[in-house]
Amino acid sequence: MDDIFTAVALIIFAGFAAIELGIASAILEIIAGIVASNFLGFGDAETINILADFGILALMYFAGLEIDFDVMKKNMKSSFAVGSASFFAPFLTIYFIAIYFLGFSLEQALLTGIALSTTSIAIVYPLLLKSRDRLDDTGKKILSAAMVVDLLSMIALSVLFTDVTVITIGFIAAFFVFSYFAPHLGRRIFSHYRGNAVEFEFKIILFLILGIGIAGEAVGVEAVLFAFILGMATSSIVVEHARLWQKLRGITFGFLAPIFFFKAGTVISIAAIFENFGMILLLFVVCFLSKFIGTYIFSKKYMSQHAAYIALIFNSRLSFGIVAATIGHELGILTEGMYASIISVVILSSIFASIASKSGYRDLE
Repeated sequence: MDDIFTAVALIIFAGFAAIELGIASAILEIIAGIVASNFLGFGDAETINILADFGILALMYFAGLEIDFDVMKKNMKSSFAVGSASFFAPFLTIYFIAIYFLGFSLEQALLTGIALSTTSIAIVYPLLLKSRDRLDDTGKKILSAAMVVDLLSMIALSVLFTDVTVITIGFIAAFFVFSYFAPHLGRRIFSHYRGNAVEFEFKIILFLILGIGIAGEAVGVEAVLFAFILGMATSSIVVEHARLWQKLRGITFGFLAPIFFFKAGTVISIAAIFENFGMILLLFVVCFLSKFIGTYIFSKKYMSQHAAYIALIFNSRLSFGIVAATIGHELGILTEGMYASIISVVILSSIFASIASKSGYRDLE
């Protein structure tokens, strides 16, 4: 019980500090987890583990909700050009470095490449908005390119790390059939029960997320992949219900995601960070520069005035990078040192990108 109170206190303090310092709360929540496990004797609290597992599913579901295909279609050419370059430039570079300089196995190199090639929409979107109420056309182009990076990250993760069996194929087929009919059924159900006192729509979404987790574990599939797809499948109906979207965002980023980030931090050993300092520095420089250069080259063609700014903010990683690293650690692919190194690079690059881009996005017309 003491461990739970420790976790709650540190998570609340991390949120307060994030607001005061103006940085992403996930960064400080991870640091809170590191402090708890390395200095405060935080143990393996079952309640925290369960909530963290639900938190990763809710986080990936919400990431799927943020994929707006209408915005992407309107900016298809620039979105796919910039987004693809922003993903593949660091992915291929990090893969090469991990294999030939760091001695990683094939799976370790691929997973490291995926984790360090992501872009966090949760950071990019607020940076683009700043004092605005909504994005202009250039802002929408930038955001749609970030969505492409997220999609490519998830596709790579699912293709490379999902074992295909007859049960898996059956589950995937059934899930896609459900995803096809979900928007139509959801609109009918949500419109009928809209505004009810028992929050029926909210319960349906939470139970769907929980069901994906249970079903995924039963058939041996990474549930986060399907939570992401479920988010994309239901995004059109959730976005139409502003209050429902706000409630889901509140429960995800106000409660479940912070516990996941905290738990991710508790797995990191400070000793492992010091032991792998050279690897951390190398990966940070390589992933930051390769992503900056790849994104800059193609942004220069489509949004030349803001190419440098786009290349900077696309180095904001966090959610997807941490999820990929966590999956790799739980599957036994990544060692403790590799996991600590990837999380450290994700945090460093996100902080550096946020600070460096402070003066960037002004009056994009």
